[in-house]
Amino acid sequence: MGALPKTPYFAEINRYSMRKILAFALLGALLSGCVSNKKLTYLQRDESSTEELYEIQRTKYLVQPNDILSIRIRSLDPSTQLFTASQTGNLNGGDLVFYLNGYTIDSEGNVELPILGKVYVEGMTIEDAELAIREGLGEYFKEIFVSVQLSGIRFSIVGDVGRPGKYTIYQNQATIFEAIALAGDGRITANRQEVEIIRQYPEGSRIFTVDLTSSEVLRSETYLIQPNDIINVKPLHVKSYGIGTTGFQTIALSLSTIANILLIITTVNNL
Repeated sequence: MGALPKTPYFAEINRYSMRKILAFALLGALLSGCVSNKKLTYLQRDESSTEELYEIQRTKYLVQPNDILSIRIRSLDPSTQLFTASQTGNLNGGDLVFYLNGYTIDSEGNVELPILGKVYVEGMTIEDAELAIREGLGEYFKEIFVSVQLSGIRFSIVGDVGRPGKYTIYQNQATIFEAIALAGDGRITANRQEVEIIRQYPEGSRIFTVDLTSSEVLRSETYLIQPNDIINVKPLHVKSYGIGTTGFQTIALSLSTIANILLIITTVNNL
């Protein structure tokens, strides 16, 4: 049997079918390609909830090898000037100089100080490390003042952010939002609902998954970052699929794809 004649009736059916295909294709692309505002907004709360206080979990950080401690020692004894190299650097050159002139914990967990020598501090809290150093120096000096703190919070951030890399925040505590802001914030295609934090412990590493779009993150133990944290901001599926991140981009890409498909169909039908 020969092919059916191309009557106006069949042509109209074909045109109607093509319009339906085009409409459904555009609708599907828009629904799958656009990033909703709900996935972009941080710290969302239930509209029915009243104002409440979020208690921050302040977990004790345990000192690890390669951490850098800033140790300030004061006494009337002039011999304590041996410890003032990093202190004067801090006063004259700012936080970065102080960071570079701090006391690094070696691979065996010791911090080495003048006169006192090596003091084992690995696995201790900052307060316990301060106490150990004060007790050691108390054998050599009277009425000595010792202050120990971390020389900044070093962390790495990778994934779908503006400027992935390794950063240091020169303060005693910092939130995950400060860390992400320092890296240029998450891109529009970043998955803010499944941000991973790889945290280092003396016995190994642990992976946390946090939802930054929920206000409940304020109660999480990962709200405050810790030294050596790795923050992994994964992309949404729309980026993995290569679909546009805005409505205009999605429509443009969809129209281009559909136009190519229609061109192929027309070419085949005319053969």
